[in-house]
Amino acid sequence: MPYTQIHGRRPFERASKIGHTQIINSELVKSFLDGCSLPEPPSEESLSDLLEALPDGTGAIKTVIAIDGGLTETYIRPEFPSASIAFMNFGPLLLKLAHLKDLDRLTFIGPDDMRALKEVHRYTLVLPTRAVLARGAQTFSVGVRRSVHEFLASGDGRLLSALAWLLFREWKKPDERETWAVPRCPDPSCSGGKLVFRSGGPDVQECGSCGTAVYLADCLRLYERIDDEQGAGGILGYLLTALEQLVLVHLIMFLWKNVPEMLGEVLFVKDGPLAFFGVTAPLSRPMRELMDALKDSSGASVIHLVGVEKSGPFVEHAALIEKRLGDLSVLVLNNEYIYRYIVPGDSAAKVFGANTYYGAKVVFRGDSQDTYVATLPTARHDGGPSLEDLYNAGEVLQVVRKLRCSMYDNALIPVVLANHLVSLSDVPSSEILAKFAKKTMAGP
Repeated sequence: MPYTQIHGRRPFERASKIGHTQIINSELVKSFLDGCSLPEPPSEESLSDLLEALPDGTGAIKTVIAIDGGLTETYIRPEFPSASIAFMNFGPLLLKLAHLKDLDRLTFIGPDDMRALKEVHRYTLVLPTRAVLARGAQTFSVGVRRSVHEFLASGDGRLLSALAWLLFREWKKPDERETWAVPRCPDPSCSGGKLVFRSGGPDVQECGSCGTAVYLADCLRLYERIDDEQGAGGILGYLLTALEQLVLVHLIMFLWKNVPEMLGEVLFVKDGPLAFFGVTAPLSRPMRELMDALKDSSGASVIHLVGVEKSGPFVEHAALIEKRLGDLSVLVLNNEYIYRYIVPGDSAAKVFGANTYYGAKVVFRGDSQDTYVATLPTARHDGGPSLEDLYNAGEVLQVVRKLRCSMYDNALIPVVLANHLVSLSDVPSSEILAKFAKKTMAGP
């Protein structure tokens, strides 16, 4: 790690120009690289055996709700660049399917086109990420944890209610609901044991050992990645993904409680896979149960949900094989296929996404030369799902292919619109937010 400027009067310490020679000449390094391998695309014959025709839909979906988010981390003071805070923008965007049919022909989506949106609700969260003490907090980590909880509880508390509804399975009868435990006291200096939260109980408890306030938001276990010195930058991606999905849970909860007949007419589109990652991964288990519980009186699933990926190894793999995919064809990615051709690993040793995903991945091709990587919810998580195991796959994918947007490769109109509304750019958003924060914050 080189020295950097502090007072601005000395040059940066430059890295050695010959430091690579020791690595290149190392027999240990050569031996390691020689033993590595990369995934390769499947043969045409093995791929064709796995392809299926895209099932037909019934036209039940009338409305699309896209959920997306963006974040930026800004540094507050040039003389103390370690001090930083993060801003997050996220939320749902609701469009009638009828309003989307003409948008694909446009080369630019402008303000007038936005008027077709029935409702846009944006959530904004500001969070200390390093060397910034939140108001009234005794330590940095307490300030971060409390900020997350207070944000979830702000307004009418809909996001905190959604978190409780998911954790305790409050769609069940009161005597069938479950509890949720924070494994240990979030204070790293305390050896206190787990604290259990219950449906209908308080959302703030005290640690029996040290008296630290423990929040319902601590069920996300973000405290495991927060450090008073190193900061909270490591939680940002996990937190944003979790918050986006809490918005999804809130919308499902609202429809199911108030207008259950409309739930089967809505397609939820999430930017990214249907999964909780890192410290928030345990939430995938109640989410799977929720997906399985969303059924009508006949036992048929009423959830229409898809997670669409824009980048990553699955998208890169889809680009490798897309010319071998026929129009309106679907490839369900099972455990053996994923570990053999996409993510290096032993398919016999573990099931991909067993602790993170509440859906299964598919690659499918529309009739306009667009190829998508999508995750659809399923109750089967044994690594070998079929197309029939994915809830309303035909209905969902038939609508998704009609949402194509010509502005970008393999893009969808609602995701593009949602991203335009919530994304935060490095220039000028990050610079403007940094100046805004510096001007607004208390202190010297």
